[in-house]
Amino acid sequence: MMVVDSRTTWLNAPRNVVSVVLSPIQYLASLPSSVSGYFTSALTAEPDVQIAYDNLRNEYFKLKSETLLLRALEEENSDLRALLGASERLREQVTLAELVDVRLDRDNHRISIGRGLRHEAYEGQAVIDDRGVIGQVTEVMPLSSVVVLITDPGHALPVQVERNGLRTVVYGTGSLDRLRVPFLNQNSDIKIGDRLISSGLGGRFPNGYPVAEVSDVEVIQDEKFIRVIATPIAKLDRSNHVLLLSREPVKHSEFGLPVQEVE
Repeated sequence: MMVVDSRTTWLNAPRNVVSVVLSPIQYLASLPSSVSGYFTSALTAEPDVQIAYDNLRNEYFKLKSETLLLRALEEENSDLRALLGASERLREQVTLAELVDVRLDRDNHRISIGRGLRHEAYEGQAVIDDRGVIGQVTEVMPLSSVVVLITDPGHALPVQVERNGLRTVVYGTGSLDRLRVPFLNQNSDIKIGDRLISSGLGGRFPNGYPVAEVSDVEVIQDEKFIRVIATPIAKLDRSNHVLLLSREPVKHSEFGLPVQEVE
């Protein structure tokens, strides 16, 4: 048969038929090894894919954090530029200070700043931001100081209505968005929208600095006084930097009123 197969074409047709019949069988026979090779390749590549994914994920979060940092730096630079612009317009010498701690509760509105005795900070020194009065220094350490905010319940600040010069005093309420203006009689010329500025009385706060804007005026029947609420103008809960106004320190009593020397 081998001689016939090699010297004639008689067996070509049977061979082709057998080949067609055996092809599926041969394919199925080779399938396990092919599948095994595929999964082996996939399993081998999976760690590389996971590593690449982890690297991309880490890079994404790194870039996102850098973007957030840049945005924060832009906002901080904007605040610093605003403070710089404000300082250039001021008649007093100023010192830039950064907030290092914030202590806010209903009975205590205080912040700590990174300027102290070594930077010539002193008790009673007025503190402002680019919008208005923040508060005053109440305690001085070598490298830091404590500032009481104008919204502290124990703080009072002499002011006047910018529109007409009416003098009064604003008191802290323990709320960052509220000041009260007591003891104004019912015929006082004050209305919603009036801006209150420091009057300079007492010598602690220079005159003319924005303090608050009147937000509510209520006439109470059967009482001689009206109830006036004002909103602070300064960014009390958002400022990261403040300005210390440098003036000659003077002796004062509580709430900025001058102390009379006894001879």
